[in-house]
Amino acid sequence: MEVFRYVAGVQMQLVAMESELQGVREQLAQMQENQPKAVTEHLMDKITYLQDRITNLSKRLSAVMERLVGTAAHAVSTFKEKGKAEMCRAVQKGISAVKPMLEDYRGEMQDVMTEYQKTADQIDSIGDELKLIGNSVSNVGRLLAGKGTKEMSDEKPGVGLTRAISQPVKNVAARLQKKMDAVDRMLGKLDSLSERMNIGKEVEKDGRTSIKDKLAQMKEKAGQRRKAPEPEKAARKKKEECL
Repeated sequence: MEVFRYVAGVQMQLVAMESELQGVREQLAQMQENQPKAVTEHLMDKITYLQDRITNLSKRLSAVMERLVGTAAHAVSTFKEKGKAEMCRAVQKGISAVKPMLEDYRGEMQDVMTEYQKTADQIDSIGDELKLIGNSVSNVGRLLAGKGTKEMSDEKPGVGLTRAISQPVKNVAARLQKKMDAVDRMLGKLDSLSERMNIGKEVEKDGRTSIKDKLAQMKEKAGQRRKAPEPEKAARKKKEECL
């Protein structure tokens, strides 16, 4: 259940990340008219690419969830048909299939987080270049007028935009790092669960006897008791005849 809760929580987080990036794209679309076209088009392509990576992560996680559900369902049916020991083996087999999927998901998440961090740095660099160009142009005019140069405090077109775009990207990267740590904890819990399933073989000595077989045996014994006269009842009848 802890793994189920983790997967469900991460899926909700990924949906929130996608929504946040969609908001960034909408903001870019509204600001395209007032910002340098080359900058906005480049940023739009970057955000779209990052959004696609998040969508792919969500699909991978859905596959993990489906495998978990299938493992749980198979474990229940195996318990009913073949008993506890076979159920334990079914759970271990399911975990052995889920772990590689979760490890691949973590590796993909690592790549996506690195891409987000790299993109945030690129966006900041674009803003720095735009600011530098704007200040240089302004200072050229001051030099021609015989005045000294000075640091310009006002941001030129495109600079404020890059600042607004880079922060959401950094936020998503930070959240992905936390989710990677959570994946490591989940892998540890799966290992622990798999180890606990070994105990099931010792708990149930007659592991091959299914629940259905046991019920059938109990029913058969009850039927035999009804057919055969009870010893006490037979003795009582004989005593009455003697009296």
